Amino acid sequence: MKKILTILLMLAALPATAQQMLVDKNIGENEIVDLENLKQITFNGVNVNIEQTDGATSSNSMSAINQITFGDYTDIGDVKESSEELITYISSDEIAVNCGAGSTVTIYSLVGTPVLNVRLGSDYGRISIAGLPKGIYIVKAQERTAKIVRR
Repeated sequence: MKKILTILLMLAALPATAQQMLVDKNIGENEIVDLENLKQITFNGVNVNIEQTDGATSSNSMSAINQITFGDYTDIGDVKESSEELITYISSDEIAVNCGAGSTVTIYSLVGTPVLNVRLGSDYGRISIAGLPKGIYIVKAQERTAKIVRR
């Protein structure tokens, strides 16, 4: 009963600027739901059911949920620092990366949505960013990250 009241109070206090809901599960598989796609949250016995406008649903036991929070979350996880430079060159239309042949380079928007995936054929590769809107992006490859600005 305490968890139900806590969840209801969190929903009532939802900040106007929150974009997503994070369901932090103690089994290690967190769930992120865009609030614009959230249809309803219902309780059925000991289960919390989350229904989205696209028809996707999930059901979780209340004992499997650590907490539900609202804010802006990203799919960029386990970011580790590296002393090596990932980005060796940047222009308004391309970047050059140093991360090893066969590596996958993923470029994310600031909200964590992957916007470009490229597999490199050599240790140094040039990637066109001409198709991306102007803005700030996160580049990730081999546990290294870098921030870029497309002007």
